[in-house]
Amino acid sequence: MTAHWHAYAYTGRKHSDADIRRGTAPVNYPPIEIAHWLRRPATHVADTFAYGPEGVDRAVAWLEGELTQNPPLDEEHHPVFERLEGGRRSLMATTTILATGDTPTVQRARDAVYGYWSKTGQYVSRAVIACPRGAGDVCPYGMG
Repeated sequence: MTAHWHAYAYTGRKHSDADIRRGTAPVNYPPIEIAHWLRRPATHVADTFAYGPEGVDRAVAWLEGELTQNPPLDEEHHPVFERLEGGRRSLMATTTILATGDTPTVQRARDAVYGYWSKTGQYVSRAVIACPRGAGDVCPYGMG
């Protein structure tokens, strides 16, 4: 499967882990586990970016637009540009998935995930999630 990233967005009120487990949080609310974003239907995907430097640039540009439109409450102490540089570093890095049995060692792209309170008092979650994750994971679009 060709590596890529999917972008996800949620803006609204904050919900507890118990709300998420009970299913009382909105269907587009961030999951407890990052990998579970990919279990969401394709209609929840805000954008998709190809793996590689151009994809990283596009993903960071998407994040910049999203974070600029929803400025963090603590922006004075942790500016958006600092958050974006951290996101860029994360997306450019890879994670090694170790071999088991006859399965070869593979490299997987990393994620950039943000969750914060905005200046308007909304909970903002923005995520750029690496796809595929590993054996058994399905891309929301069936990309491969």
